[in-house]
Amino acid sequence: MSKPLDSSYTPRAPHEQVKYFADVYRDAVSPRALARVQTRARELGLDWSDETALIFAALDHPDKVQTFLNTQIYYYDDHTVSEVQATARSPYAVLPSAFAHCFEGALFAYAVNFLHGYAPRLVLLEASQDADHNLVVYQDSCTGLYGCNAHSAYPHLDGRAAQYRTLRELAESYHPFYYSDFTRDPRDLTLVGYSEPIDLIARYGVAWITSEQPLWEIYYTYIDDRVRFHYLFDDSAATHAYPLIRAVKENWLRVDARGRVFVSPADLPVAAQELWHAFWKTYDASYPRARGPAAEIEQAFRRLTGTTPIDLNINADELQGFLNAGYHLHQLIHEDADG
Repeated sequence: MSKPLDSSYTPRAPHEQVKYFADVYRDAVSPRALARVQTRARELGLDWSDETALIFAALDHPDKVQTFLNTQIYYYDDHTVSEVQATARSPYAVLPSAFAHCFEGALFAYAVNFLHGYAPRLVLLEASQDADHNLVVYQDSCTGLYGCNAHSAYPHLDGRAAQYRTLRELAESYHPFYYSDFTRDPRDLTLVGYSEPIDLIARYGVAWITSEQPLWEIYYTYIDDRVRFHYLFDDSAATHAYPLIRAVKENWLRVDARGRVFVSPADLPVAAQELWHAFWKTYDASYPRARGPAAEIEQAFRRLTGTTPIDLNINADELQGFLNAGYHLHQLIHEDADG
């Protein structure tokens, strides 16, 4: 869980914040780790300050990265707090701000672990009617077991030590603690799946690590129709597309001539069309999640489509934001992608 923000918090100037971190970690840096990070930076053409190199060098194991996220970095909640400006800070920009949301914390962990040779991969936890969650996974070189880093404002949604035999086991460990942002009820669990590992370096290179510009391209495009997902507690090898991606490919989400995204019930399977209309007649909008008969209809709809009526509406809003930001559907849908 991230460092709690309280009334005593006084922001530092950006250069003072970086200096503060460097002073905290100066005595903890091994010469070998510092040399490794400096060499990697030169090889990759990354340009940063000596203080930044020192901080990155001190975090020479994923466990240390997790401790840094938990104890030094505040959570930046631009997802549920409408008054907060959305950000997509690079790892380099996280340090002077001392803030990061889930995605930014994941990119920070990815960059540091990559520089120390841990071959990190990004895994997205897929939730229904809730925010997804980014994990940066790695395998212990001695045991082969999986662990991860993550940044969260919620308890038990941060990283995991390398003690899981498979990615599925690692993802499933989050399920008991992953409850709805909408209801804040710990019994209302929302986690449904996880992505296959994503190699950000292969897709986007390394310049993003020290970018001074927001990383919106990665934020908006790292999940596309080439990324496959697995359902939790499912021993089969079957995979599925991210629900928003499937909805676009199946024309359940369409874009009109004015660029407005809408749900197209007429393009759903016939049985799902009936369930769609029955759901909205039954759903009590005064409560954010379906209950009673509406919940039963929702589950039947999910079995047919892999999503829910509420999620389709959420996905329409997400896709609208994607288009409004200047991105295009071809960046999510590729002709050579598998189903």
